[in-house]
Amino acid sequence: MKKILLLLVSVFFTLSIFGQSEINYSPVYTVTKVGDTLTMKFQYNKGDGGDLTLAQFDFEYNNKLLSYISSTSQAPTGASYARNNWTGYKFNPKADTSEDDMDVQYTWWKDEAGNASYSTSADWSVERTTIQTSAAYTDGNEFVKYQFKVKDKFNSGYDNYNNIIKVNWANYQKADGTKIQTIKSPSTQSLSGIEGGNAGTFTINLKTANSAKTDYSYTIKNGAGESVATGNFDESGQASISGLENNVTYTAQANLTEGAEYLDEVVTVSDLALVFAEAIGAGSGPSGGSTTFDYFVQDIMADVVGDGGVVDFQDSYEILAYLQGVTSGNTNLITQDGQTEDYSGIASTYGAVANDVVTFAKSFTPIDSDATSKTIDLAHGLVGDVNFSHSYTPVVESGGKSTSARQSSARYSKTQSEDANIDLISEINDEGQVVFSINSDVEGMVGSQFNIVYDPNVLSLENVIFDTGNTMTNFSNIVQDGIVRVGSFDQNFETTVKEGTPYKLIFTPLETIENTSGLISFRVKEGVKADGTKINFIIQ
Repeated sequence: MKKILLLLVSVFFTLSIFGQSEINYSPVYTVTKVGDTLTMKFQYNKGDGGDLTLAQFDFEYNNKLLSYISSTSQAPTGASYARNNWTGYKFNPKADTSEDDMDVQYTWWKDEAGNASYSTSADWSVERTTIQTSAAYTDGNEFVKYQFKVKDKFNSGYDNYNNIIKVNWANYQKADGTKIQTIKSPSTQSLSGIEGGNAGTFTINLKTANSAKTDYSYTIKNGAGESVATGNFDESGQASISGLENNVTYTAQANLTEGAEYLDEVVTVSDLALVFAEAIGAGSGPSGGSTTFDYFVQDIMADVVGDGGVVDFQDSYEILAYLQGVTSGNTNLITQDGQTEDYSGIASTYGAVANDVVTFAKSFTPIDSDATSKTIDLAHGLVGDVNFSHSYTPVVESGGKSTSARQSSARYSKTQSEDANIDLISEINDEGQVVFSINSDVEGMVGSQFNIVYDPNVLSLENVIFDTGNTMTNFSNIVQDGIVRVGSFDQNFETTVKEGTPYKLIFTPLETIENTSGLISFRVKEGVKADGTKINFIIQ
């Protein structure tokens, strides 16, 4: 029993000599975004350690992610306080030991390692604090507060804010010089959930049926409606943007230039047929009854008058008048030469319907932890382009009209297309005129359109001869110098274009010519059937 008692006394004596304390370091409050001020407090957790009168500790911080602002001593009045700092160094802890054991690491630096205890490192800075006081520190007393600014990690070489501050060693002593065993808590300090900062490269992919992608521009605005980035898409329909911030919501829109030379090709007789069919079917928007459209967005594209997505005979009249070259008294939104009417939005929700409203969501938020948020597909459409010849066709499920909502008859039903052959003959007649004949054996066309391009310096258009049928509405008009629009349409969807030679154009040469090679070509050549099927003419 005596031996056991002596052993217990020896154990208690050892514990009293080697009582353990902590150097604790932690943020005063939570930081959430780049640019915030991180305030770190360093304090004494007494534990079963002694009354501390000398505290010396050394820590390092990542200067690529934090920039030093200030340090403020929290030592008692009359205490001695010193701060030392060195930029471009990093501590090398003793191998095969615990990095949390502050006494081991202190001895390693003080008595063992010499110059090996630190090495140069441009990413790190070392801070050292020394405090000596006659009034012993009590549990929880603070040594010092440091303030750092949280820097943007973009181009820093670091992917996160882990392990950005670490205490290297500590030297705690009582008034008589007795060492107080010390550990650190925590092992390192990290920041999580930091928002903001440069988003890096952000990519926009343009979605449209138009092949001329470089004719489109993008505009990105911030929450205040201010433009923060503009530019043009490349030939593949892609644009790379820099300077956006993470966790900030922006809007994006795409626009087609009003100077594109093919704008008179966007709205054609095929679109006219679809709009007429919808007007006849009384489709009146997302909440209407019967409809001939396949997508809700077609209500928006067909509303060239601009009365809230209502498609009626006003809209079909405007398109018919436009194709005939008649200037209407109404202001219309038809995409045409020198005029574009754009709609754009995030492709995944483009044309979706919520509460009977067609939506074009434009908002996006780059998020550093989500690589997929650094790319968006931006869909674009044009008013009047009801058959999507130069526009994006919606893919979102709620953007399509149900079969029950559409008319059950196959008539006026789809935006489908098929190919058909036509024959062209260009010859010089006995009077020296150039006769350009369009020959067709295509059956069932309720409409057709040809945008014919000729050299106005060599040829002058004198006449257009129609042989399409007795009740067809025929039209021809000079779109611009050297381009004439010729076609036909039956708004009752009953009379079809006569087979044979429905169109002849008569030109007078302005100079002596031997042949007509290269003088006449097409920009638009299409027909449409009663069910809305577009016919793509192939020249034989």
